[in-house]
Amino acid sequence: MRTVYIPDQIANVYTKGVRELTVPGNKIDQIVASLDKQYPGIKNALSNGFACALGNEIIHDWFDEELENTKVIRFIPAIEGG
Repeated sequence: MRTVYIPDQIANVYTKGVRELTVPGNKIDQIVASLDKQYPGIKNALSNGFACALGNEIIHDWFDEELENTKVIRFIPAIEGG
């Protein structure tokens, strides 16, 4: 089981304001699929404009990321620039 933190703007729409969720999975796509079963539409919401923080590393293309020993996943707004 992994602890997943959802940003306020997503939590307010999909999880009735719950920001911290416990979800099974070994890859982020498994976790997001599990969340989407419980909170339909959250997968699409997290797929647009959100990065994923795993420990001290921020992953922008997170969908197929292996989690290994990571226990905490934080979805954060992606920062884009140039």
